[in-house]
Amino acid sequence: MDPTTTMKLEGYLKNTTELRDLLGIDSGYLELLRGRAQLFIDGGHTERALIMLEMLEELDRKDPVPSLIAADLLLREGRSDEAEAKIDRVLARSPNEPQALVARAELLIAIGELTSAAAILRQVIAGDPDGKTAAGRRALAVAARAHRQVGRG
Repeated sequence: MDPTTTMKLEGYLKNTTELRDLLGIDSGYLELLRGRAQLFIDGGHTERALIMLEMLEELDRKDPVPSLIAADLLLREGRSDEAEAKIDRVLARSPNEPQALVARAELLIAIGELTSAAAILRQVIAGDPDGKTAAGRRALAVAARAHRQVGRG
């Protein structure tokens, strides 16, 4: 193996290089894979979508989106333990990732831990009270939906 490839492989093993870089996969190809995952989701092929999202997770471990989409799918399927594992991995890499925090709140709501979910949503909303980011808008929507659910219950 040439020295450059060896360095990239060592970087991958140390979490400093992504597999996409090691394999020479460009961002355009990753977009195609994301599109394929979305087609599977839209077509109701959850397991196929999860396989594609898992590939994307492995190719670029720094990108939280495939993991969070997979967590959402798993949660909808009633597989909260698997969803929680995906969210935990994202939060382990980036503890303040707003999208992952909102996903954690949705998981907590699904399992009935409303107080903990509310605290997380307040944290995310405090960082984006006007909902200018996707995570801020999602936090506001999740909070409103949870409020309606509690009001009915």
